[in-house]
Amino acid sequence: MSFLSSIRVASRQAMRTNLAVPAATFHSSAARRFKEDDQNREDLATYYESQKQQVLKGIKEGTAKWKYELASNSEADVKADRGELDDEDVYFEEWQEKTKHVKSQK
Repeated sequence: MSFLSSIRVASRQAMRTNLAVPAATFHSSAARRFKEDDQNREDLATYYESQKQQVLKGIKEGTAKWKYELASNSEADVKADRGELDDEDVYFEEWQEKTKHVKSQK
């Protein structure tokens, strides 16, 4: 009989399932903001709200456009890569003028 009891114990251990236990029960994420560069201003909430209201007003009037200021850096990069910039949103010429005196580093 001792042989049968050892088989029963072994079969119970084999049937035992391991339940997944979360490693951490509390998660937090960083504060959300549109621009990754835009961190050092105190009036960000009011600035973004005023920009949002302008966009909503433009939608109602039918004159809404994509705003560079409200996009994240990656969204702005993708739009620039696709060549979807409006004439008003082209900052490339402005940056060319600002940096034309800087020598290129190789």
